[in-house]
Amino acid sequence: MTDITVSDLQIMSQAGHYRRWLFDQVADHVGQRVLEVGAGIGNYTELLTAAERVVCLDIHGEALDVLAQRFGGDPRFVLYRGDIADADCRTLVEHRCDSAICFNVLEHVGDQMAALANIAHILVPGGRLLLIVPALPGIFGTVDRALGHYRRYTARSLRSAVVAAGYAIDRMKWLNFPGIFGWYLNNRLLKRTEESPGQIHFYDRFIVPWLRYVERVLPPPVGLSLICSCRTIIS
Repeated sequence: MTDITVSDLQIMSQAGHYRRWLFDQVADHVGQRVLEVGAGIGNYTELLTAAERVVCLDIHGEALDVLAQRFGGDPRFVLYRGDIADADCRTLVEHRCDSAICFNVLEHVGDQMAALANIAHILVPGGRLLLIVPALPGIFGTVDRALGHYRRYTARSLRSAVVAAGYAIDRMKWLNFPGIFGWYLNNRLLKRTEESPGQIHFYDRFIVPWLRYVERVLPPPVGLSLICSCRTIIS
């Protein structure tokens, strides 16, 4: 997994409407004992405070330092430094997590199949994996490379990976149709190498509040992100 700095994560920490929108897509399936893969600085951890146990996994020590400052005093939060593609993470099975969230993380993992298999091992039988990944390989570009993305997904490629790793898919959907055009502009035409805080702030404040309503009523045929809710198969 390539390096993601705290500053990158802090940019998205300002996008409260956007993060809440993404989380609400899967909130009904988040259990009481949650594995958060790629917890970062807690942008989504702060939405998990109703859980009885949250296992925060991240590869970056700097991010975990921020997490420790924010949640280290709460015994419900367990902080673990490691790479989800590494078999050592399987020791987290002791926490008996009934759900895992992996939001915009899988694309950073070189060996995605190892990561998916390790999550399945950690979860209790029938536990849910809630995935959000960047979509549309055709708009992969400079920002993706700067952020350390190995890939963007199609519905077919995500479905293939998840099923091959031993999950049954309950739901898959597209999200954020207008975001495609902004990503293409920055990523392929302007060839920027970082996300724009100004653009993110504008989009979060003025676009997301109405977009979440529109896409709930009229689900888009394609989007900047793919959301997948799946569960481990009980043998």
